[in-house]
Amino acid sequence: MLDCIVKKYKINIYSMLKHGSVAVITMLGVRILFGIKNIMLAFPIALTSTVLGRQNLQIKTFNKILRIIVIDLIIVIASFISTQNFFIGIIINITVIFLIMYIIFSPYDLTFYKPFLMLYVFTQYSYITLEELPLRILAVIFGILVIVSSNIIIKVNEVNKLGKSITNSISLINTQLNNILNQNFEESLIKECSKIMRELAYSIYITRHKNYLTTHLGKIQFELYINIEYFNLFLRTINELYKKEDIEKCEIKELIKIIENIIQYSNLYISIEYLTESINYFIKKYKEKSEYMFEICELLKELLKNFEELNALGNKEINRVYEEWEIINIDKNNKTSKEHLIYKGMRFNFAMRMSIAVTIGLTLANILGFYKIIWAVITIMSVIQPYYEYTISKTKERIIGNIIGILITGIIINLVNIRFITIIILIISLYLLYAFKEYYKISLFASIASICISSLSENINILLFYRVFYVIIGVTIVILINRVIFPYKLKEGIEELILKIDNLNTILINNSISILDGKENPNKIRDIIIHSTLLSEKLAIRNLNFNDEYIDRVVNINNEFIIQVGYRVLRSCN
Repeated sequence: MLDCIVKKYKINIYSMLKHGSVAVITMLGVRILFGIKNIMLAFPIALTSTVLGRQNLQIKTFNKILRIIVIDLIIVIASFISTQNFFIGIIINITVIFLIMYIIFSPYDLTFYKPFLMLYVFTQYSYITLEELPLRILAVIFGILVIVSSNIIIKVNEVNKLGKSITNSISLINTQLNNILNQNFEESLIKECSKIMRELAYSIYITRHKNYLTTHLGKIQFELYINIEYFNLFLRTINELYKKEDIEKCEIKELIKIIENIIQYSNLYISIEYLTESINYFIKKYKEKSEYMFEICELLKELLKNFEELNALGNKEINRVYEEWEIINIDKNNKTSKEHLIYKGMRFNFAMRMSIAVTIGLTLANILGFYKIIWAVITIMSVIQPYYEYTISKTKERIIGNIIGILITGIIINLVNIRFITIIILIISLYLLYAFKEYYKISLFASIASICISSLSENINILLFYRVFYVIIGVTIVILINRVIFPYKLKEGIEELILKIDNLNTILINNSISILDGKENPNKIRDIIIHSTLLSEKLAIRNLNFNDEYIDRVVNINNEFIIQVGYRVLRSCN
């Protein structure tokens, strides 16, 4: 029953338990240790937990956490200084918010800035004296330590070394091979596998540290990514050959057995020795059969080498930086890599739009001093997106989520006005806040949590009125600003991404020739492949809203191009 509910409503149990616990523990801990003025810090701290959860905290954990603490402390202190003088505060607000948006930036995670901006807004509005500043700083450090504790308990073991991404993609290859036998080839499975592999590329990307491309585990994952995706794309050739009877049915059946063995190995049902023996037997039997079978055998040989390296990798080495793969500057002399320095670029436009909009909201809040006007500022901060179309979509979802949240909270608290029940609803909403991906559901539980906290000290009906009023105000400001201040439409963003991909592909071709001639370091091509792959994934995600078949073709063609080039060039370097 519970499994059916989880699947039907797409509830992320892991995210709910992990980040919900961070929010609840932080809120209770901050309230008890550092006072009620700092209780709202639980929201940016919990959001920090979700954002960092998409990064890899297992690599250089101390350095990354120290960096987060330093950034948060700078934000808290800047926020405090801005409250000391109205006019200087305006300058500080617009400057700090722009820098948060512009510098605290991840090219493949556009939500990375959110917890830092939320922290600035919340600490800006919740006024404290100089004597209270140390408590606020300690509250922030406490919250970050809660995040660290929640991440430390995650241990890497033999079962998840291979990872769900790799196991799922191999299962898709197995399904496709069976489809080929039944003459029921599905192009959608190719695309699904490619998407999984692009997500794996992001997992590899976030393992980079300073001048090094990845870790020991990331090195193997990168090679698996190239080999598995090449296999996935090569299935089209196998399908055509089978139709022409150039590949026999028995050959595909034996290949399926090998793939099934790999799946069994990934689930720890068979040993690496058994897998090695079965693959070597297949290679010995078929490598001389035809040029196509030779290609398959070479691919299996590469995969086997990856599995053997993975099996030999100790837990202490998994997250250790792989120092043989250094990052090489691919942006040198590449004009399009500096597009974010130009006012027409998405990154600059978004940073300017957000800094102006939020500063206007904070300034109005300071001048008017209306009760709970912070809700209007939070709406502005939450709804503004890089692209105009995304902003409109998120605006609609926030309105829907807030209306439902207001109705649910208002009815329950008016019927059962018991403090203990309100606290229970608050805790449940904090957990459910991190259980869904859909923004209107996130907005729904965020509004319930926010109203519940405020209702512990204020009349619920007055709070409901202010919530509706300020959401309308915030949404109105957002729509006006997105039309007037540095408007940036989805079409422009897509064109910008395609230009980046084209330029990377030019660099890829030029460097591939140099690598084959022994004039260039292969690490350069590895970095280009990762960036081009991630840009393709960004383009695919953008096209979910734009819905252009041409863009889909660009993504698929680019994906096949970089894999074909990468596989051939890097194999020649081994």
